[in-house]
Amino acid sequence: MRFEECLERGLIKSDPQASRRIESSLEAAGRFLRSAERNLEIEKCEMAEIAAYNSTFHSARSLLFARGYVERSHYCLGIALRSLYGGKIVDLLKTLDKLRLSRHNVVYGGALVGREEAEFVIKFAKEFFDVVKIVLSAAV
Repeated sequence: MRFEECLERGLIKSDPQASRRIESSLEAAGRFLRSAERNLEIEKCEMAEIAAYNSTFHSARSLLFARGYVERSHYCLGIALRSLYGGKIVDLLKTLDKLRLSRHNVVYGGALVGREEAEFVIKFAKEFFDVVKIVLSAAV
C-alpha cells in the first residue's frame, strides 16, 4: 500500500489539531518504555515486548502528529512516516514494522517471547524514542 492509498481509505487523516497531541504521545512512549523495563525485570517477556512496541508506536505517532496527521492503522503509520520523513527515521522503520508483526503474533496468536527478544525490543524502543525526540526538537 502507498501513502496516498492510506489517505484515500481514511487510515491516515489530516488533522490541523494533531500537533497538540505530540507531547502526550511522547509521555505515553516514555511510560510504556518504563513498563517494558519493569516487566522484563520480573521475567514477563511477552508483556515487556508489548509495552516496548507500544512505546515505539507512540513515538511514531508523535512524528505523524508533527506533520499534521493522525492514524487509524499501525501498518499505515509506518507507510506515512516513510513518505513524510527521511534519514534515520526511515532506517528504523523496517525494524519497527517487524516489531509490529511480532507484537501482533503475541497479542492475537499467543506467541511466546524469550528474554533475548524482549531485550532487543526494549533496546530498539529506547533508540527509536531518542531519535524521535531529536527529530522533533530539530523541527521546532
